[in-house]
Amino acid sequence: MSLELLGSRILAPYFGNSIYVWGSLITVFLAALAAGYYLGGLLADHFPHSSTLAWPLFLASPTTFFIPALANLLGPFLLSLKLEPRWGSFLMALALFFIPSLWLGMLSPLAIRLLTLGLDTLGASAGTLYAVSTLGSIFGTFVTAFYLIPVWGVADLTRGAGLFLAGLSGLAWIILRRWRLLPLTLATVFLFALTWQPWVGSQPARSAQPAGQLPPGWKVLYQADSLYHHLWVVENADSRFLRFDNSWQSGMYLADPYATRFEYTDFFHLALVMNPKVKDVLFIGLGGGSAPKKFLRDYPEARIDVVELDPAVIAVARRFFFVPPDSPRFRVLAQDGRVFLQQTTRKYDLIVVDAYYADSIPFHLTTQEFLRELKSRLQPGGLVAANLIGAFEGPKSEVFRSLYRTFSSVFPTRYLFPVHWDKEADPSLLRNIILIAGEGRPLDRKILLQRAQEMVTNGQIQVPRLATYAASLYQNPVAVGDVPLLTDDHAPIDNLLRFDPQGAR
Repeated sequence: MSLELLGSRILAPYFGNSIYVWGSLITVFLAALAAGYYLGGLLADHFPHSSTLAWPLFLASPTTFFIPALANLLGPFLLSLKLEPRWGSFLMALALFFIPSLWLGMLSPLAIRLLTLGLDTLGASAGTLYAVSTLGSIFGTFVTAFYLIPVWGVADLTRGAGLFLAGLSGLAWIILRRWRLLPLTLATVFLFALTWQPWVGSQPARSAQPAGQLPPGWKVLYQADSLYHHLWVVENADSRFLRFDNSWQSGMYLADPYATRFEYTDFFHLALVMNPKVKDVLFIGLGGGSAPKKFLRDYPEARIDVVELDPAVIAVARRFFFVPPDSPRFRVLAQDGRVFLQQTTRKYDLIVVDAYYADSIPFHLTTQEFLRELKSRLQPGGLVAANLIGAFEGPKSEVFRSLYRTFSSVFPTRYLFPVHWDKEADPSLLRNIILIAGEGRPLDRKILLQRAQEMVTNGQIQVPRLATYAASLYQNPVAVGDVPLLTDDHAPIDNLLRFDPQGAR
């Protein structure tokens, strides 16, 4: 179970953390265990000796230890093949985890055979073994998920598991007095030591670069495994970026931390054109904090709450992206956005949803029930602004059109603003699309454009290209008849994400 949890993190930088990744891992592990149980049973009948039990432990050791190294070679290769996420993740899981899981699967039937003294004790022996192994799985899952991954990181933990298996096989040789085989284990451990220098409490020993490789001149400032992502902070000559797994999340100019690096964040200010009285603002999703810190600086009377699921992201945003500490006007809470909405009694003039990252959208933040909770937390005249990734038409449009259908079922007024529409007005192009929704009477495009220009001219909004963004208002009908309405009961987001998300943000 520990290895399966680690597997999700090893695949995430290349294929995200979708249901396909978990489905691939579970399928591969179950198939390997089934094969291991069968082969272990055959070995148990033909070689019913204690030493037979030590061999699978020994063979599982190197095949586990070198998983991170193999992943660093295999992941970029599979990405270069442009495989569909479900097949790419399955092939990588198969290559990395089938063999070590097969060896480990052989242990149970071997152990049952050795523990069984007769047919009258077979049931008790099998029951005891499965109880002990299940308790071990519970312990390994709990400790790995809650403590070890955030402290050690994925690569060190995987290598540590390989070293632990080698130690167990060595202990078995000693107990069984198989002295001639003990040097084999010692040589294996020595080989591990030559290729690994573990350290505790620091960033994990992973590839020096994120999946997809960085251009020349870039450098990695920080990387770590959090409870939810593998985080990267990378930098080039003029900018710093935050990355979750294989998805770019946020950027900042080094010379001006408040200047817009990813243009989509400036589109959120269009909400103030529609409701100039915005004072209380909630952001669901922090990332590098580009939008919240700009709102805090540009609107001195505003009170801003930010809800971010991952505490490690909050720490990184404050350390590397100049997100300020909490104050009477600004606070950041480590909590799931939907849970926060259910628990808070506070109401907002504007709620910004920026928690949809390209390769894996949290489904519970897309459903009709979630949007109703958003609506219940709005002041009269309040608005929701959401950063969506998709296309208006064509094969990459299904996830956006499904989200739009769901928003339409809750909010009668909706505005769509495609990012970079002035550069390439192609409705089938994958891009960021800002959706602003509410209940008021929709503004005419001409009035919207005029207001935006006036508010920039008089200094109310410090976004110079705001009128250009307002002019990109998309007014063509969006076809939603062939896409699902997203509900808590049925939200097939992963199935709708059929595009390569690398270019969005």
